[in-house]
Amino acid sequence: MARRGENIYKRADGRYEGRYIKGRTSSGKAIYGYVYSRKYTDVKKKLIDIKAGAEPLSSETTVLKCTLDWLSSETDIKKTTKIVYEGHIKNHISPFFKNMKLKKLNSYVLQTFVNSLELSPATVKIIFCILKSSLKQAKDRGLINDVWSNVKIPKSKKSEIKILTAKQQQRLESVLNERDDIGVLICLYTGIRIGELCALKWSDIDFDKKLLHVRSTQARVRNCVEFQSPKSCSSYRQIPMPDFLTDILKKREKKGIWVLSDNNNFVDVRTCRRRFKNLLIKSGLPDIKFHALRHTFASRALEVGMDVKTLSEILGHSSVSITLDLYTHSLYEYKKRQMKKLETIYNLPSD
Repeated sequence: MARRGENIYKRADGRYEGRYIKGRTSSGKAIYGYVYSRKYTDVKKKLIDIKAGAEPLSSETTVLKCTLDWLSSETDIKKTTKIVYEGHIKNHISPFFKNMKLKKLNSYVLQTFVNSLELSPATVKIIFCILKSSLKQAKDRGLINDVWSNVKIPKSKKSEIKILTAKQQQRLESVLNERDDIGVLICLYTGIRIGELCALKWSDIDFDKKLLHVRSTQARVRNCVEFQSPKSCSSYRQIPMPDFLTDILKKREKKGIWVLSDNNNFVDVRTCRRRFKNLLIKSGLPDIKFHALRHTFASRALEVGMDVKTLSEILGHSSVSITLDLYTHSLYEYKKRQMKKLETIYNLPSD
């Protein structure tokens, strides 16, 4: 229900919708415009801005302004993601569409735009999603029809996941120094992301219950380090720790608030990656990304019989299907070993 005189309503999808009069027909009938946000206060501010004279969108609005308007209205997007989106709009959307108006846009133009992007399929998908989201908002306002549904975007090729073998993992662990390289051990036995590791505080570890709480992540925004909320709602999680890891962390000298620290300050992601590269050289292992530790944890977990649902929750995936899709190979090897156990039944003597 709207508050008296504000014309702000909560929709079934959870967003707030604000309505304003943007014009009138020749007969004097009101023509309404709409603004949307997940937050009531954001919608209220937008309505105030419009009433104060800010230019409302119309079919005469350019595609670029429509896209920028959408981005500024999305308050739930993280700052790091917003910066990436701004770059895509500046470098790709703006040069192609220039001053094109919404009313001139059609599926052929969109397909031509997609075909012109000489980028990876994953990047093309992100850019198209930015454009599509802004056009959906324009459609909600009655400014444009669906011109995006028939546009085909290139399919992403699944990249090969790098995983340390059990022997390679042992070689890596053999060169670890508990004082300086505890982060590698934490990732190998909890599967947390590097940003989550570098944001880990001592207050996030419950030694009595042997739990590690993921509550924050470290990110670099325009050359500055920031601490943000985790990647998604499912990324907030608590992970049971193995006894040996709990014992190592208990014995660790606690200087400052950070689990990984340099002179009582946090360790940034870049430093963590650089140290990891040195460990790979020291152990004679091939060059891999730090994220491979997370994949290695998942693979080991499946090998010892952890069920996929539990693993998915520990990794902070939003759905089990993501876990299944990522670790198909590891699951296949696990299933093959389980099926091999049936051979013992075939050889059983009959009564």
